[in-house]
Amino acid sequence: KKQFSMDTSDTLLTSTSCSLAENSYEKACNGSKPYLVPVVFDKEILEDRDQMECERTFACIIADNERPELSAPLESLSTEVCYSTNGRKIPDHVPDECDMVFICEDFEGEVYQYLCSKKFRVLGPPCVLSCAQRNQPLPNSMRPIYSCTMEGIIICFTGFKDKEELHDLCGLVHMMGASIRKEITSSVSHVVAHSVSGSKYKVAVGLGTPIMSEEWVHQCWKNRNDTTLFATGPEMMVYKQLPFTGCHIALLGFSEEETQHMREIAADNGAVTASLGDSGVTHLVVADSVEAQDVPPASSRVQVIKQQWFWESIQIEACADEALYQAKGHTPHPRRLRPRSSLNASLRSMGSVDLSLLEASLFSLCSPATGKGHGKREAKNVPSSDCPEDRARRHITSELLQTEKNFADILNIIVNIFQEPLERPQQRGGPILSHEDSKNIFGNTPEILAVHQRLVASLEEQMANWSETACIGRVLLEQADDFLRVYPPFVNFFEMSKEALHRCDKTYPRFHAFLKANESRPECCRQTLSELLITPVQRIPRIILLLQDLVKHTPASHSDHTPLQEAVESLKTVMNHINEDKRKTEGQMQMFEVLRDVEGCPATVLSSNRTFLRRLDLLDIGNPTKGTKGDPLALFLFSDSMEIARRRPPSSFSIKSSAKTFKHLEFLPFTHVRAVVNFGDRGDFINSFGLLVRWPEDPQEKLLVFRLGRDDPGQEDIVKQIAKLLANTNFSTDPDQFVVLCSSETLNSLCKSSLSSTTLRRALHGASKRVRRAFSGRQHRKSLSSMSIHLNLHGIGEENEPPDSPAADCMSLTSPNTSLSSSAPSLAFTPVASLRTPRAKRPALGRGVPSFSAADLSSLGTEV
Repeated sequence: KKQFSMDTSDTLLTSTSCSLAENSYEKACNGSKPYLVPVVFDKEILEDRDQMECERTFACIIADNERPELSAPLESLSTEVCYSTNGRKIPDHVPDECDMVFICEDFEGEVYQYLCSKKFRVLGPPCVLSCAQRNQPLPNSMRPIYSCTMEGIIICFTGFKDKEELHDLCGLVHMMGASIRKEITSSVSHVVAHSVSGSKYKVAVGLGTPIMSEEWVHQCWKNRNDTTLFATGPEMMVYKQLPFTGCHIALLGFSEEETQHMREIAADNGAVTASLGDSGVTHLVVADSVEAQDVPPASSRVQVIKQQWFWESIQIEACADEALYQAKGHTPHPRRLRPRSSLNASLRSMGSVDLSLLEASLFSLCSPATGKGHGKREAKNVPSSDCPEDRARRHITSELLQTEKNFADILNIIVNIFQEPLERPQQRGGPILSHEDSKNIFGNTPEILAVHQRLVASLEEQMANWSETACIGRVLLEQADDFLRVYPPFVNFFEMSKEALHRCDKTYPRFHAFLKANESRPECCRQTLSELLITPVQRIPRIILLLQDLVKHTPASHSDHTPLQEAVESLKTVMNHINEDKRKTEGQMQMFEVLRDVEGCPATVLSSNRTFLRRLDLLDIGNPTKGTKGDPLALFLFSDSMEIARRRPPSSFSIKSSAKTFKHLEFLPFTHVRAVVNFGDRGDFINSFGLLVRWPEDPQEKLLVFRLGRDDPGQEDIVKQIAKLLANTNFSTDPDQFVVLCSSETLNSLCKSSLSSTTLRRALHGASKRVRRAFSGRQHRKSLSSMSIHLNLHGIGEENEPPDSPAADCMSLTSPNTSLSSSAPSLAFTPVASLRTPRAKRPALGRGVPSFSAADLSSLGTEV
């Protein structure tokens, strides 16, 4: 701390940095190595060092024993620790001039009062732990701070008449790190209100400031020791002031169901529901359908307001200003407010604050929309013409323009009144709906609006410059590509949009209030959002009808005749695309439902090239060798395959509620189906059809026989449909080649004939008996209307059967007039010896059991 001079250099060296000191040292010593290094200190450096010594921070923990859970976090903040039992006696090693902070666990008692009286810095253990976790310095505040639960929050209190209660609340928020402002300004982050009246409350509503209840302060103080909890967290923000706190609400002009619904919602939001004649009523909510003369006279302290106030208050989670929602024929009563100058001073103190939230939540919700209503309006005057056809064309074009304007107004209402407020980035109380839900409800409505706005502008130009040569068809043709782009997605997902709207309406109370408030606005003409959203679905057919009427009144020689016809065809093409895409979309959604309802269903059932066609209910008779009962089946038919599943019995759902409706048995691509068998409409196989199936791992063909239910389409329709699908799969143009006709009489006669193969005779006889018994209705009569039967038949004879054998006689039935013609799929003859293999457990439907050979099927063929 002294200044040295060197005789060799006669200069005074100042060491302000390492590099400067080294350079000065080398110059001063002239290359020689001195015994003492001269170090020169500036006066400012010496003062900073003395100040640092005086500003050593000590934390004195008030405790009888050491507290390592506090000393370790304090040391991590470069704070020295000492201990004291009462705060009066400080250890001797602590310098007198230092920054001292006391850590007190109890913010009450004699020790705490003594520290506060000496104006010492007092902190609580949660505050120390929070600062250590975030690596922040200890707060430098002369007010005692117990925790950081409300750190950074600025609070304004309003509506409290009990000064003692207000004083206690102020002390609590100060001890949790919050600040308090007397007047509400733009810097206030939260308002704690005792009631929903007062000028401060109304300004807070307009600014979008969160309005909390005093319970919010008490709950934060109750959880003050939790260092992970903050006052702005979702678990604490549930203690907002309810919008109808202290209000006694009566309803007038609503239906009984709507009255009950509104009473329940009002009670959930802090109101007390009252009858119309009760003396304590503060708010009378009047339905829009009630005329002014039907409203009974009310006292001066009763607010007679429209129902829109009710729903918008719930939407913004605050009591909206009643003066903006006065019912027809009623004016707001004068209310005592604080002096105007004080309120103006508060507003002026906000400076350049953006009042968009004020306008959005306080004024714009009840003000008329900027766009005009979608009611009927008069068309502009156009030049008259003596030609009747031209007058008719002009009249139809004027009607087309008027309907387009009305439709554009409806789209404007959907977008500007419903969609945009829901997607606004800054919403009071947070987003009402997620972006995904909003997209599911509204789809591409803004794109449709843009297309029709261009169409309206073009039609207005044509009407303003009307002439006999006006070409309306070209106007529509200019928008044809845009129609094809925007309409199919909207129409195809319209059902999903309605489901999303219904789900969100039932799930989110704020969204329900948002719908009710906006649907009651005069622009909506008492139409719900669901009714407004259906208008785009109906628009294209209405345009087509108007254009077709315009074509009728346009001569063939007119230059607009051909463009009008092309416009009609282009719009019909749009409709065809909509219908085709809608069918594909519904098929894709139904495939997801199949995957959801069938347990064990392979994920490969989902394919972009696959379409769901229908579901058929069947019944499985079971394996005769095992004596199993028949189980109800379901056959899900797709464009290139089918899924066969077993329906679970009702008893399984009561035991295991999570069980799915069906259980997977077999996923059968049409590449494994050789042919479809038609058994006619007589005998035991009435209304039945069969499938000849061969799996790649099993060379034997299996015959699966199904019987259709009473509610299912006819046998012929199903056979034709499956045959057509088989033809498409095999790239064939002749579906008949995949159909095999086999009457039940042929099966019965074959069972009684003296075939050389007794195995086939026994199998056929047993199958016929099972079929008759199953179809007779003596068992499972209530569910035997739809059945599925397996005919597990052995092969017949050897490969070189004598031509005069009965089997050869049956084979001789295959002629150009039989079902197995030369163009039919190749069906190999299977000898009996090839079937005499050990039976394995059947893994799935139709596998691992004696099969029905191609030769047997050939022997059963009759006329095509």
